[in-house]
Amino acid sequence: MIAVFGAYGHTAGFVTAELLERGWTPVLSGRDATKSAAAAHPGVEWRLASADDPASLDRVIAGADAVINRRSATPRRR
Repeated sequence: MIAVFGAYGHTAGFVTAELLERGWTPVLSGRDATKSAAAAHPGVEWRLASADDPASLDRVIAGADAVINRRSATPRRR
């Protein structure tokens, strides 16, 4: 299993498709439930997480063989 952070972004969509094509099981993660639902891939698990919540990050990577971080380096606006 490969965890993909920032998975509802444009590039992460390509990453997810490639992982699926190569037979990997991606677990996708993002902090926004609405955006996550809109970017859903059939049969692919989503786990919500935020950098502000270390326990949520632990839940995403639990059991992962690798992590791909596509999360933006740009701070979110409040």
